[in-house]
Formats: sequence, C-alpha cells, structure tokens
Amino acid sequence: MDKERARFILSSFRPNGADAHDADFTQALQLALEDRELGEWLASERAFDSAFADALGSIELPGHLREDILTSLAIERGDFPQAEDSHDAGMIGALATIQPPAGFRDQILAAMEASAPAPKNVIPFWKKLGIPLAAAAGITLALFLTRQTTSVTTVDPAHFAESGPISSSIVQASFVKTYEAPDFSLEVTQQDYEQLVSHLCSCGLPHTEDLPDGLRHLQGVGCRELIVDGKHGSLICFNGGPDGVIHLVIFRRQDIAERGPFDKPEITKRGEWAIARWQDPDHAFLLLGNVTPEKLAGMF
Repeated sequence: MDKERARFILSSFRPNGADAHDADFTQALQLALEDRELGEWLASERAFDSAFADALGSIELPGHLREDILTSLAIERGDFPQAEDSHDAGMIGALATIQPPAGFRDQILAAMEASAPAPKNVIPFWKKLGIPLAAAAGITLALFLTRQTTSVTTVDPAHFAESGPISSSIVQASFVKTYEAPDFSLEVTQQDYEQLVSHLCSCGLPHTEDLPDGLRHLQGVGCRELIVDGKHGSLICFNGGPDGVIHLVIFRRQDIAERGPFDKPEITKRGEWAIARWQDPDHAFLLLGNVTPEKLAGMF
C-alpha cells in the first residue's frame, strides 16, 4: 500500500474506532505510524474533524427547522392527502387537532416491526394515512399533512376541538397545495383592490390597506378565503405581468405561531416559490411568487 492509497483510506476513518479492525484501515494506520509525513497529515485531519464536530455541536438549531424540512419534502413529493368527500374532509380536520403523546412514533414503529405486512386491501385514505407516514417521517409529519384544508370543505371547524396557532410554514404549504390543485378557483375576480378588500371585509376575513410599494401599482386578479387547520385567512392575487401572479396571504397574527419580523420582511426560497414573511400588530403576511428572491424583495 502506497501513501496516496493510505491517505485515501484514512480520510474516511471513523473517530469512534469502529474501523480499527478492518484490514485496509489496519494497514493504512501502520503506514501512518511508520511514515512521518503521513502521520502528521493524519493527526491534522483528526484535529480538524474534531474541531468541526465541536463547531457543529455548538450550533443551536432553530425550533422550526425539522418542520421546515418535512414541509419541503412533503411539497416536493406531493404527500398532502386529498379529500374525496365530506367524510374524508372531516377526518382531516379531526386528525389535525390530535396531539400525539410522547414516544408515540417509537411505539408505532416497534409495532410495525413486530407485525407481518397487512393485506393490500383498498381502504379509505384516512385509515392508511398514519402508519406509512409515521414510518417514513414520523407522526409529526402525519399530523402536519392533515392540516391541508380548502374553502370547498363543507365541514364546520366548530365540530372539532379548537387547535392552537399554526406555523407560517404550514400556511405556506397549504397555500401551494390549494393553488396547484386542479379545482382551484377564486371567489371573486376583480382588478380593483378596494373591491377585493370590500369583499373580504364583508366576509369577516383579514385584510389590509397597507400594501408593499411594489403591489400598489399592480392590478388585482381576485381573492378567496383560505382555511388552514380551522384558521380563516385571505388570499389576494395580483397580476405581476411577466412575473406571473403574485399572491398575498393574510392571517390574523393571533393565529400564527411565530412572532415577527416587523421592521422588514424575511425572504426565503422554497422550490420554485420565493416567499416574503412579515407581520404588523394585527396581521401576519406571506407574499409568494414564482420569481427570484431578489425580485420579491424589490416589491418592498
């Protein structure tokens, strides 16, 4: 074994000693003991790996990171359940109110490992929803997926226990799935923004007169109610010309879990969508478009 091959092998040597008994690693380590240059390189690599691991361990992950990752994966895969009738819609709303006990996911996975595969019978989607998703991404994702609700749902949210505030990432995912659904429609089509606001006001839905500067000169397309986990918000669509349709989603601030930002929007990119998120004392806003983040930022 020459030094270059030893260097290649040792570059993947695990620091916990799990590779110590592998013949290739044993030979490479012996060569590192005999060759000063290779030994110094290995010591430097191990020191760097240790410092890098310590640096990663010191990073405090944001509380919503896991949910954001699962949201992105769900959007990419199209994992949102589609209600085929009012009974399915009712099950979606009911499941969204459930708070699983601690350790519930581990219990499900343990039960799945101990059980033989179930027959592939045709059953309603809500009966087969929980277990596959729990196995793939955990019970949190399964509950998140049940939060998809559109204004065509005929189930009264009052039938179910009132849930707490929802995250803006869930609102965003629900908007995307609603907008991309084949049966998407607007309740009112109107170019005049004041007329759209008047309609939302008459329906008791959140609205605003304080638009970002870049929206003020755009003509309206229409508006509709957007229901997410029993929370009622507004969707207002604007004609962005070459940039396509720009969408403004408004919810009451008390219905959204996050607080802020207030001074300027927080702009992110999810797939093809650029998203700006901000709040005022009464409302939480999402501005979405199939544009670059820079283009969306220019509207403020």
